[in-house]
Amino acid sequence: MELAEIEALHAQHARADFGTTTPDELAYIQETIRTYKPRKILEIGTASGLTTGFLARFLEEVGGDSVTSIDSEDVFFGDHRKKVGYLASAIYDGQSVRTRIEAGKSSLDLAGLDGPWDLVFVDASHNHPWPTLDTLAVAPHLSGARIVIHHDLQLFRRFPRFLGIGPRVLFNETPQTHRHAGAANGWNIFRIDLSMEPVLLEEMGLNALSMPWTARPPLSKREVSRFREALRDTYSPGFWAQFDVCEKQNRWNATKMAYFYVRYAAAKLRNALLGRSRA
Repeated sequence: MELAEIEALHAQHARADFGTTTPDELAYIQETIRTYKPRKILEIGTASGLTTGFLARFLEEVGGDSVTSIDSEDVFFGDHRKKVGYLASAIYDGQSVRTRIEAGKSSLDLAGLDGPWDLVFVDASHNHPWPTLDTLAVAPHLSGARIVIHHDLQLFRRFPRFLGIGPRVLFNETPQTHRHAGAANGWNIFRIDLSMEPVLLEEMGLNALSMPWTARPPLSKREVSRFREALRDTYSPGFWAQFDVCEKQNRWNATKMAYFYVRYAAAKLRNALLGRSRA
């Protein structure tokens, strides 16, 4: 597809509140697919399915086989009347690339799917540490080029209320030799080459995880347990020891912040009630 074709098809289906990839970001993904020629692609964060459909079209251009897209939700966040991925078939109606959409699944459910994959596109939760956790979770399920593309590198600046610093933290902690940012949409998309030594991958992950976590709500004990269970044999004992330190520190920080927020809200309410009684 040429850029003009991407723009036209995108304009047919996208809405401003979708928060989806822009045409030039899609062109960056297309260029990456043309460069690495993956056979199978995984998408984490289906949403409307608009990008899913374009992934299938781009994969068809290089003779690829399949796109698997997963989302933790069953319905599209932008329109709860529609299922996740509802636009995928409208964007790609071909037969040569199999498109599989799995709702109610996250990067911790990959063992039961049809991996390994050669290329991954991550556009799920942008709150730290989720982009890092998604990357660490997908690493053992990669083959071939082992490329992971992340969206919304600039989200933390454009929409501060979303606390979307996750992609930026991961990008900053990835070695320069293994990362590439695209100029599309104001440098809002990047890729990571995970064909690195395990010790380097662990260092990258721990450096990112050591930064204060912004995920709201915080990671639950079940999510932490599932992350450990899914990847227990992938990473070293030293990695898990440091992961536990990061997780406990951030759990304590989240508890402390919740405590102070409750105290602040109670004081605000008390002052409001006192003000009314004096009036």
